[in-house]
Amino acid sequence: MSRSMVRALHLIARAATAPMARGRQQITLAMLAERLAQRVPVAVPGGTALVFECLSARALHDPLNFGKDEPETIAWIDSLPAGERFWDIGANIGLYALYAAARGQQVMAFEPSAASFAALCRNVEINGLGERVSPYCLAFAAETGLSELHMANTAAGHSMHSLGGAETIGGRLQASFRQAIPGYSVDGLRALFGLPAPQHIKLDVDGLEAEILAGARETLREVQTLLVEIDGSARDAGAIGIRAQLTAAGLVEQPAGPEARNVVFRRG
Repeated sequence: MSRSMVRALHLIARAATAPMARGRQQITLAMLAERLAQRVPVAVPGGTALVFECLSARALHDPLNFGKDEPETIAWIDSLPAGERFWDIGANIGLYALYAAARGQQVMAFEPSAASFAALCRNVEINGLGERVSPYCLAFAAETGLSELHMANTAAGHSMHSLGGAETIGGRLQASFRQAIPGYSVDGLRALFGLPAPQHIKLDVDGLEAEILAGARETLREVQTLLVEIDGSARDAGAIGIRAQLTAAGLVEQPAGPEARNVVFRRG
């Protein structure tokens, strides 16, 4: 039904602007597309709602399902002391990065996908959180170097990309585009730019978690809490070394419900 309606509305808009000169028609349709960008409010306890501007249907998914998909992530962010350093690795369009900022965290948000990064920056802008959220378009890996992000869909909000190759935890990715991207180890980025260690890390990168943790051994010794997605085949495979690396860093896994997609580790 939705797809049919979209096709019909698209035809109506094209027909209504058909009498215009070609350039004017294109400008008018582009302006219409800007007007149709959806904005979704997300409530923040004790504050005004955050607003997320979504330019793709996929980008709407997380804001529309806030509080339903990952309640454990919200509970973890709510438990953190205000004013601490929070890294969101795999920030996507910024849902949890902005929520953490609204709850008092000082956030560095990392998102390699160009379209999702643009949406992340826009959402930081329209919510007036530029002083609390610093977005960076880069990837994390075990070692620092130039790489490629293999992407099946480049629209904002999409995930399940793969860094450096087409293999993912869900099988081989049928990439439609390979985006050039700098990749850093967490420890390497901190050493290069003199960054203090984050006190809290959210890590959600669809299968690259263990590789990123391997490049963050020094940093993990200073982290107080870390939330990591352990879902699907990653859970079935014993989290592909995630638990072993975090345990070795002195972080202790916290109990999580059987339906939880994310697991919290705290300094023991």
